[in-house]
Amino acid sequence: MKKHKKDKKTLDRKKIIKFVVIVIISVVAAALIIPNMIYRINEGLVEQDAVVEDLDVSGFAEKTFTGSYASGHMYANVEVTIVNGQYTDIILTGYSGINPSRADKVIDAILRNQTLTPNEGDIGEQFTDIIVQKAIYYAVRYSYSVG
Repeated sequence: MKKHKKDKKTLDRKKIIKFVVIVIISVVAAALIIPNMIYRINEGLVEQDAVVEDLDVSGFAEKTFTGSYASGHMYANVEVTIVNGQYTDIILTGYSGINPSRADKVIDAILRNQTLTPNEGDIGEQFTDIIVQKAIYYAVRYSYSVG
């Protein structure tokens, strides 16, 4: 009788170990696969909207616009100030899923070149760039959010 109890305990332990191993493998696989899936989904969403139009702001006297743009889990909120037909200040007021230091680089290029589509380095080639450029576009063009 004692041997039967011992065999049952051993079987239960083996089942528990198998279950724990399966859970660990599942968690590791999910941690590796899910970020790649999200990246590919966002890549498709952003590529659909990858064309950024420039805006002629030369007729604007002085105004501050707010707006945002979202695609997938990525978004950017901006505040854009135009004085005497020039971008004078662009502030990233909120964001998710984008690289904030990259966003600052894009904003600096836009301010320096006075265009939403600066031909400077690789600006406009990354998801962050497109999200920020579109947020600025929608802020100035429509002064509202899209997403």
